[in-house]
Amino acid sequence: MRKILVVTAALGSLMILDVPSFAQGIRIGPGGVEVDDGRGYREERDDRRYRRMCRELRDRCENKDMYGEEGQGNCRRYRRMCG
Repeated sequence: MRKILVVTAALGSLMILDVPSFAQGIRIGPGGVEVDDGRGYREERDDRRYRRMCRELRDRCENKDMYGEEGQGNCRRYRRMCG
């Protein structure tokens, strides 16, 4: 019985000492609940989304006659947002 108590106490102390590694940031906003573990995935994801949006806008601007679009809407938006 004593061994079980010692093992349980040792395991409990290891779990208590390891708590700071579980630290996370939680954001609640219009996009829902987001858990940020501090690794920068959110910034990378936003950067990929921005590059993909610019790539699609540039494609729409350069090939508007192929897509059957008229006017300068996509080209203007591409220049304004991407540069």
